[in-house]
Amino acid sequence: MSCKWPSCLGLGTLSVRRALLSVRAARLRKRVEGSRPGRRPNRPRDFDLGAHAILRNYFGVDGAPPFYGEDAFEERFRLPRPVFNRLFRAVCNEPMWRRTVNATGRLQAHAIQKVSAALRVLGYGEPFDRADEYCRLSRSTIDMYTRRLTHFIIDKWEPTYLRCPNAEELEHILTRNAARGMPGCMGSVDCTHWTWAKCPTALAGQYKDRNGKISVVIETVCDEDLYIWHMFLGCPGAYNDKNVLAASPLMLDVNDGTWPPRIYNYTLNGRSRRLLFYAADQGYPRYAIFAKPYSKPDTPRRKVYNRLQEALRKNAERLYAVWWSRWFITKYPERYMTLPGLIKTAKAVAILHNVAVEHLRHGFIASKRMAAAAAVRGARSGRQDGDDQGASGDGTAIVKDDGPTCGSV
Repeated sequence: MSCKWPSCLGLGTLSVRRALLSVRAARLRKRVEGSRPGRRPNRPRDFDLGAHAILRNYFGVDGAPPFYGEDAFEERFRLPRPVFNRLFRAVCNEPMWRRTVNATGRLQAHAIQKVSAALRVLGYGEPFDRADEYCRLSRSTIDMYTRRLTHFIIDKWEPTYLRCPNAEELEHILTRNAARGMPGCMGSVDCTHWTWAKCPTALAGQYKDRNGKISVVIETVCDEDLYIWHMFLGCPGAYNDKNVLAASPLMLDVNDGTWPPRIYNYTLNGRSRRLLFYAADQGYPRYAIFAKPYSKPDTPRRKVYNRLQEALRKNAERLYAVWWSRWFITKYPERYMTLPGLIKTAKAVAILHNVAVEHLRHGFIASKRMAAAAAVRGARSGRQDGDDQGASGDGTAIVKDDGPTCGSV
């Protein structure tokens, strides 16, 4: 019996195998790592030119003054110059930030380029490749160092600039709020929504707010200087103020009795109280920890209370306006695909905001008014120290004692 395919055991078999291997090789992914013929080389970015441009424009080179002044510096970098210098000195000697030499012996980017590019992304909310022409860094490099800068800020300064106020700071806040007609108020609390542009499809339903946009909720507590004392981020946009409060560490600490301290006595409506409170809007529940306005004030006394309460409550809304105007990354829809990345970015921006407020608060109008009022009271009473007192001027609005330090509501 003769074979129908005489070439199946000879030359034909080899040609078929070669054809199958060529088809299989075409389906396999080509190597993209390493150097190989035909691959595009790296762009000659000239890192020295980028660093020289930044130093010439904002810091001065060879004894010449900088091209842009202090106002332009704070507008571009979103930070006062002393705050920027503090951040740069803290980060420039870190292992991934100092200038290094690559495998070919070429010097890499300066630390000033990396910090400037990362602050451009946070301040302007721009894409990672937008600063390539000025900072002379690639898209992937700016992306990496933006994430590294947020991690560095959180690891170094979160315990210092995102915490509850200590005894001295709390007494100062209580004294200032008592002078504004609200003794016992620790600050203003409110929530806002941050649009999430790249939310995963599986989470789009629960993160959709009442306006049909996918967002996350940010809860903050601030004082008159817009200093952030508490920030909680991550709840879905479908939550309202009450739902966010149920999961917030702020309310959990109140229920455990660890916050606020019960060592301050103040008089309100003729009654002596110990539980301090926050100024809140109508969306919060009727708890003793929140001071809400009257929905329908029908007496002059209630109208005056609503006016004083609204003046303090507006601090939280002013915070969001200042925050969005200074850090555009919180104003525009966030492009992170994971919730932890979004949370870390918001925390880093809040820490930078607090550092800037700490540096500038001595020049705020409210601080100048408080200092002037204290000086007038000291002159009238024959004292020259100008100690701060309460709203009534006799220093008895807030009294600290050695009472119980914890409790529950």
